[in-house]
Amino acid sequence: MQKHMLSEKDKREFLSRVKEKYGWELDGKVEIGKEKKEVYYFIDGLLSFFSEELIPTICLIQKFKLNISSVTIDEGAVKHVVKGADLFAPGIVSYDCECKEGDIVLVKTKTGLPVSIIKVVMSKEKAMAERKGKFGINLHYVSDKIWEMCNVRSSSPNV
Repeated sequence: MQKHMLSEKDKREFLSRVKEKYGWELDGKVEIGKEKKEVYYFIDGLLSFFSEELIPTICLIQKFKLNISSVTIDEGAVKHVVKGADLFAPGIVSYDCECKEGDIVLVKTKTGLPVSIIKVVMSKEKAMAERKGKFGINLHYVSDKIWEMCNVRSSSPNV
């Protein structure tokens, strides 16, 4: 993958978009990488966001203990979500979010372990009332390609 540093202007724009979308104050050396129509953003060498939508990686959230809207799922749902399945309303045990359609939300186990990042397709109110149907599309999960890219970076000694 070809990577290059963002200019100071582009870096400020990028960090301002992150703050606007998630409320996070991030700083560091920001690089952008492109591969097969996908765009990746690295902060101080850590794969932090992917896609033009600025979807955060689980690694970024874990490393900096960032606060993000989340849902907690039962053990039955965990085994499917960590294999890339979308999240359905019956698997959710609690909501720590407003969860409107289009929101980016972290999925956690009952023990608080982050396992996935989803894009909400059904509002929290509807999911709670109906208890059925697809709640979110799985964008990134533990053990997927993005997870592997995170862990290759962070485990290499020259990062």
